[in-house]
Amino acid sequence: MPQEVRVVRVPGAIQTVMLEDGLTVKDALSAANTEVSSEEAMKLNGNDCSVTDLVKDGDRIIISKGAKGN
Repeated sequence: MPQEVRVVRVPGAIQTVMLEDGLTVKDALSAANTEVSSEEAMKLNGNDCSVTDLVKDGDRIIISKGAKGN
C-alpha cells in the first residue's frame, strides 16, 4: 500500500511523495528530486536520521541549514 511522506526544506518547499512499503529516507529524497548538502541537517519526525532509515506513512523528513548536531 502506498505511503505518503513529506520532504520539507526549511526555508523552502514542502513536497509530498508516495512510496511503497519498506523504502528509505534515500528513496523519499530521490522521489522528491532533493539532495542534502554537507551544510544541512536532516531529521525524520524531529529526530536525527540517516538515508538508510525506513519511512512509513505520515513521516516528515526535514532538511535545514544551521541545525546540524555535533
